[in-house]
Amino acid sequence: MGSIRISILCFLLPAFLTGCSLFQAANSPVIAEFTEDFEVSGRIAVKINGEGSSARIKWSHRGDVDAVDVYTPVGSIIAVILVSPRTGAMLETKDETHTATSVEELTHRVLGWSLPLSGLKFWARGRVDPSVFVGRVAPLDDQNRMTYFEQDGWKITFLRYSGESDVPRVIKLEHGDLKIRFIVDEWKVLEL
Repeated sequence: MGSIRISILCFLLPAFLTGCSLFQAANSPVIAEFTEDFEVSGRIAVKINGEGSSARIKWSHRGDVDAVDVYTPVGSIIAVILVSPRTGAMLETKDETHTATSVEELTHRVLGWSLPLSGLKFWARGRVDPSVFVGRVAPLDDQNRMTYFEQDGWKITFLRYSGESDVPRVIKLEHGDLKIRFIVDEWKVLEL
């Protein structure tokens, strides 16, 4: 009986995996990876285990390097996060410097919650990360823009866009008890 189950599993597994990849392609509007550099100014509100905090941010994405300046709501700089595939992630405050291999690991260790920057560089553009499987996808809005999808354990909801633009204005990110609201005040593509 066990060998029959294994035989059936060996027969169905490739078909199932093929079906999953077809389902993803058919139901997720995967857009080719963008290459433009950008700068975002905005606000972030984080709630985890019933406690919340907020900050202003200025995020610069150039090539494969990200720099995130974190400010208090009134404008004093709190920390700088630098991320590069060559050097890993670094979070620097006035008094301390912390490092890790990824920004998610670093922010989890230092802040107690993970900032999903690797996915957010796509999500902040209203796109899915083309290198990660996409789970449930809700229908697009009436202007063909993303409204909701699940990716890499995150639930991403686009609450508002900037007018007729395809750039999201308010994004809600949820991962278990962690809830992040990201508000984009200014978005600009950086010229080379």
